[in-house]
Amino acid sequence: MTTLNLTGIHHLTAVSADIRENKRFYTQDLGMRLVKRSVNQDDVSAYHLFYADAVGTPART
Repeated sequence: MTTLNLTGIHHLTAVSADIRENKRFYTQDLGMRLVKRSVNQDDVSAYHLFYADAVGTPART
C-alpha cells in the first residue's frame, strides 16, 4: 500500500459573477495577492484571475 502525503494545493478553479468580491475574498480574507489577470479564451467577457501567497511561492510538485 502506498501512502500519499499532501503538502498543499497546486491550483483550484472557480467561477465568480462578482469580480470585486472575488478579489476581496482572496486578498483580504485569505491573505493572497492577485498575481495575474488574463482574458478567458473560451468567453472573452470573463477573466482568469490568478492568486498566490504574499511572496509568490511556487507550487510544489
